[in-house]
Amino acid sequence: MIDKKKIGVTIIIIGLMIVLLGLEKNFDMRLKFTALIQNNMESLTQYKGLEGRLLYKLPSRWTCRNQDTFGDEILYHSDFKSDDNAINGFVEVWNLKGDLKLFLQNSKSISEKQNLYKEYSIKQICMNGRKGYLLKYTITKEIGDSYKCIEYFTEEGKQFCRFSFFVKESNFKENMPTIFEVIVKTLEYN
Repeated sequence: MIDKKKIGVTIIIIGLMIVLLGLEKNFDMRLKFTALIQNNMESLTQYKGLEGRLLYKLPSRWTCRNQDTFGDEILYHSDFKSDDNAINGFVEVWNLKGDLKLFLQNSKSISEKQNLYKEYSIKQICMNGRKGYLLKYTITKEIGDSYKCIEYFTEEGKQFCRFSFFVKESNFKENMPTIFEVIVKTLEYN
């Protein structure tokens, strides 16, 4: 025999779980924008590059400066800096010659000859429907400050976008990765 009460309760619980998952997605994005507000980054300014094919937003108080690119590897480069100089970084578009993960591994090998690392990690991500990688590492210095680095690489066909953030370890706050993710999610490239 089928117990109708148990089936009814099960259907109600499944329905509530679906509703809660939907609300969680909406709440998660609002929570991320709250992190921006708490760090005095209420408004974002849109920037364009590559004749309007590249769009991204940065906090309005930050400064942004495009630089000329040389050669055929880097198609676009723009540096940015927070108003308090705590966060520095850049946005780039590169021509992709081969596999992105292999490119990142080779870049790490070259960089290891010049820098000391701790806490290096690479994670595959999907950002705005595009595959890519999230790199987190700390560059240590024998003299001076160490830097926390968070970099996003997303594939765009035969090109990739790179969004990099660098913060002195002494200035790094727990909510900064959330802020960086919100900023990177504004990236559009066609």
